[in-house]
Amino acid sequence: MSLLTYTIERDGADRLLFLLHGWSAEQHHLAAYVPLVDPNGHYTAICPRAPLDLPHGDGASWYDRVDGQPVESSFLEGLGLVEQLMAEKSESYGVPLERCVIGGFSQGGFLAIAAALRAGAPRIGGVWAMCCAMPDVGGLELDLAPGSGDRRPALVQFGELDPIMPPERGRAVAAALDHAGWNVTEAGYPMAHTQRIEMMSDAEAWLAAE
Repeated sequence: MSLLTYTIERDGADRLLFLLHGWSAEQHHLAAYVPLVDPNGHYTAICPRAPLDLPHGDGASWYDRVDGQPVESSFLEGLGLVEQLMAEKSESYGVPLERCVIGGFSQGGFLAIAAALRAGAPRIGGVWAMCCAMPDVGGLELDLAPGSGDRRPALVQFGELDPIMPPERGRAVAAALDHAGWNVTEAGYPMAHTQRIEMMSDAEAWLAAE
């Protein structure tokens, strides 16, 4: 199975930005922010649609959940599809994964972190986590050994008023990445489970510095 993707091509781009939407959204959701976070076109943006279509709408989910928790096999399958997509696009564009950034919101953020931290996974250049938490899924081993991040950049953003992903869970992501040796930028915002322009302005500065 291959993921349906929406791609924003940028002439002269020498990097790739993978953006994973949240539950019940779709591939165009985070794509709408690309002109804000990368106004100078340094990245070609690749925005996949999650594999599980939701009923009564056009949104999708990256994995099944039971009692609010990820179903292990479904989460790992979604992660495998994301990793497959990244490998294929890295090869077709001739851009090594170390010059790629993966970002995600909510469900997509869980997968972005998993792709960046999975033990034995190829090295990804950077990770951008929005309104999410550390993935805790059976069968998924994360490499959080001190120094494993090798000072690669990580941006962790969360809502101070988020009832779905409380801010302490975002801070825990930042702390875990920092402990593993990533170069972490952490930012909280006066918002609930959503995005706002200030987030994207900060993401623009973060991406431009990489």
